[in-house]
Amino acid sequence: MYPLYIMENCIACGVCAKVCKNDAISMDVEVKFDGRRFLRSYSIDYSKCDSCMECVKKCRMKSIIEVEGEKPEGEFDLFSLINLKRKLNLTSKKKSQFVDECIGCLLCVVTCPLNAVSYEDSNGIRTIEIDRSICEGCGMCVRNCPNYALSLKEV
Repeated sequence: MYPLYIMENCIACGVCAKVCKNDAISMDVEVKFDGRRFLRSYSIDYSKCDSCMECVKKCRMKSIIEVEGEKPEGEFDLFSLINLKRKLNLTSKKKSQFVDECIGCLLCVVTCPLNAVSYEDSNGIRTIEIDRSICEGCGMCVRNCPNYALSLKEV
């Protein structure tokens, strides 16, 4: 049994890292003056993790789950954790989608830790796209959109 960071609904509060008595969880969060939070990196060092599951118990967003089976070895960064999640056939239940007029500010692009949001400028028109095959439903783009143009949708 071991904890697995699945990203869904993560608000980058850092509680998981704070409650880990072995410092197995590391995250880098940039907090802007207006309260916006950008998740820059996340990792779990399973060689330090004793599977106490305090991170799972304390995460109010359920962004970390308990997984049955043999604990992986070594340190897993954000992309390795997502690959492990996919290998275990744990699919994201939510994906980002546009629900209102986008103003093209690009905050969704710069706050997505997985680079699932991209843009293209063509003839003075900015087009934002979300690659739903990459999106893990963390909601960073949704929470940081000043025009409330994004939401998480159950898929």
